[in-house]
Amino acid sequence: MPTPNAHGGAQLVPINLTSPAFAGLNTEQDASILGVEWATILRNAVFDSAGRPASRKGWQSQTVTPVAGAIKRIFEYYKADGSSEIISTTDADIFTGVSAPATIEGSLAITDGNIKFVNFNDFCIGFGIGTGGIPAVYNGTGTFADITVNSGTAPTGRIGTAAFGRLWGVDTDGKTIRYSALLDYTRWAEADGGGIIDMSSVWPAGQDSVIAITEFGGDLVVFGKNTTVIWTDGQGSSLGIDPTTLYVSDTIPGVGAVSQFAMCRSASDFWVLTHSGVVGLQRELVQRSTATTNISKNVQSFLLSQLATQGNDIDDISMEYSPNEDFVLVAFPASSVVLHFDTQTPMQDGAVRATSWRVGTGLMALAYIRQGKILYGALSGLDGEICQYTGNDDGGESYNFVYESGWLDLGQEVSQYIKIVKRLTSFVVVEANTNVVHTIQFDFGRQSFSLNKSAEGGSVSEFGIAEFGADGSRDPGDPSLTPGVDVAEFSGSFALRTLKVPGKGSGQFIKIGILVDTNSASFALQQINLFAKIGRMAA
Repeated sequence: MPTPNAHGGAQLVPINLTSPAFAGLNTEQDASILGVEWATILRNAVFDSAGRPASRKGWQSQTVTPVAGAIKRIFEYYKADGSSEIISTTDADIFTGVSAPATIEGSLAITDGNIKFVNFNDFCIGFGIGTGGIPAVYNGTGTFADITVNSGTAPTGRIGTAAFGRLWGVDTDGKTIRYSALLDYTRWAEADGGGIIDMSSVWPAGQDSVIAITEFGGDLVVFGKNTTVIWTDGQGSSLGIDPTTLYVSDTIPGVGAVSQFAMCRSASDFWVLTHSGVVGLQRELVQRSTATTNISKNVQSFLLSQLATQGNDIDDISMEYSPNEDFVLVAFPASSVVLHFDTQTPMQDGAVRATSWRVGTGLMALAYIRQGKILYGALSGLDGEICQYTGNDDGGESYNFVYESGWLDLGQEVSQYIKIVKRLTSFVVVEANTNVVHTIQFDFGRQSFSLNKSAEGGSVSEFGIAEFGADGSRDPGDPSLTPGVDVAEFSGSFALRTLKVPGKGSGQFIKIGILVDTNSASFALQQINLFAKIGRMAA
């Protein structure tokens, strides 16, 4: 029980912050009293397989011979023989390859590297980069060149997709969608299987402009700036959809895309960056309706501030899902901020756990490469180079893992009393010798203290080698264990360390923080314990 006054005989009360930040970053209530499951700062962090906040990997250059200019887009061109080729762009050229990118621009006059590439029937198609804005094609040899138009009129804009065996592109007027014949990018006339969709009379809430087109759940989804329109043929044929029988099955007023590059497929959904945050489209196939889920509700204001920072360079935003890492990244190169959304364990309200990253002077051109399960990106500080998500630094530059809790009152029984912190204990997982900075703040910044402690790495497993017996029982001394075979589930070079630092200060509300430079090794935070004496009631 709380004591009326602080004195030497007051009981030392342990206050456990079990699983700190397991719900992720919450910027919407960072000035409020929050539970231990939230963080108000969670920077350069991911969530490991145990659900703990852990340091992210770095971005390492894979390019030996850089090209001129910043890499704007990276794309994996799939081929019919099962191989793939990495295509990249700058604002002046198109390249193939990673280690020594070679130009394949040909006679095209590229002035904007934000090119929408798609895979189509063993070809790579780039929208809006041919003569007069028609698409250009690349077949894996030679260079890009204008598509041949054998009938009809090809789209002249930079927005498009490949779906249901056809190319779908938008004219520069932002309202005319043109689609090609089946498996034929040369024919666009209605008589040859092509056709037109005029969006000008479709928008449910006044005029809009097409920002992106995609396929989702067997339907054609058209994103405007302020509205999303779902097209279907209601038949579900073996060819996907019949464009001659398309009709509008649903609309989502108020939800539009900011860019065709700021959207991606996640594990079981399709995510879109809108002017209201990141939205997930969820199909209810029985009712034939489309609902939306706000993925980013816990970091909404922070995300929208990064979106505003992009200004007119909205197409520089990149958004990508990595099934290998179980996350979606949204990169805002203008502010050097990346928002990381964990897809392992969605919350009950549809939102997902989030963290923020600071990546050098900016990250762009995200692309998950199916061949090799590699996540590529480009650092704006490393012009002309393609980087891989690996290691523990960003192009040689270190970064910090930073955690701060919300303001804690530590429970109803002691919430009205002054807490005098005597000791702080953290349980951390480290790969190598690491200096861990612990911070304690009181009463919304009235006092703050910084306390350092070194954590020793080691070659022991996180939970001990051979922690479990051969029959599954927990018995490290089981003689039936075979060294190197019957080892703990989490074996390797990581060590679980208990760090004890002396406490300082007192106050009614407390905020705890951890800061680690992760340049040399990985780090994860498991638990924090406070030991405090309970003093007088706060005034």
